Amino acid sequence: MATGTDEACRLTERVARDSYGRLVAFLVARTGDVAGAEDALAEAFAEALRSWPTADAPANPDGWILTVARRRQTDALRKRQTGVAGEAQLVLITQEIEAAAQAADEIPDRRLALMFACAHPEIEPGARSPLILQTLLGLNAAQIGAAFLVPPAAMGQRLVRAKARIKQAGLAFRVPERAELPARVAAVLEAIYAAYAKAWSDSGEAQASPLAGEAIWLIPAGLVNLLRKRLRGRTC
Repeated sequence: MATGTDEACRLTERVARDSYGRLVAFLVARTGDVAGAEDALAEAFAEALRSWPTADAPANPDGWILTVARRRQTDALRKRQTGVAGEAQLVLITQEIEAAAQAADEIPDRRLALMFACAHPEIEPGARSPLILQTLLGLNAAQIGAAFLVPPAAMGQRLVRAKARIKQAGLAFRVPERAELPARVAAVLEAIYAAYAKAWSDSGEAQASPLAGEAIWLIPAGLVNLLRKRLRGRTC
């Protein structure tokens, strides 16, 4: 039985709401190209909206989206790469992603590594927290600009420059060592608080908001108490 347009839309929205950050992080981990990963994922969601209304809903919609996005990403890489070595790497990447996509629980969660990459000292300070909000939570430049009192166009330019810097500098996607944390903690906490504040302003009850839930999840181990001190006694 076909999924139907309404059901397909609801299912697509659920995947976007629950898994966007996790999917982006996984796609970025192998290429270091944030913008390319976002474009590939957008194409995958568009394909889902075209395909799912006339077909049975996939048993693993997250894996379906991931597989399609990775194929789009691989196609883009293939256009830029030539030679046997490059083709061999693309084959390995494709095999890895399709194996991981067989079950949603098997998709590695690399959001924490992506968050710290976005807070890397080589990224423009004013773009670190906004970049976390966009890549991990899918907020657009207008939403992020409103949170930081920056015009949407100017925020959009910051985000574009930051993504280009990650790619050009080949910044590592990993959780930093303890000695590296001080240079990144402020941006991480700022992004978390901004996400929580936006969830509160949007819903009036931040605890019930999916965005607030994501903000709480983003708190890395070892920073929970510090964040609580930042939030204690504050209202949005």
